[in-house]
Amino acid sequence: MNTFLYCGAGELVTEQCNAIHRALCDLEWYKLESRKARSLILLMIRTQHPFRITAGKIIPLTLATFCSVLKTSCGYISFLITKHD
Repeated sequence: MNTFLYCGAGELVTEQCNAIHRALCDLEWYKLESRKARSLILLMIRTQHPFRITAGKIIPLTLATFCSVLKTSCGYISFLITKHD
């Protein structure tokens, strides 16, 4: 359950960061005042690489990761049950 919550939160954070990046790219920043445009350009550069919640700075926690962990766990449980019989 905890893994699902962490992966769900990680997925939401990644989606929100991607949405911010898309909104900044669609904005007509070149029509703004130079000071505001510089600030937006810095934000655009920062959001090119989305913020991610990771496990040990190795694996990003997303729903795809959760599905992979769940599939691997089911495989191990299946293996242990067949070995036990």
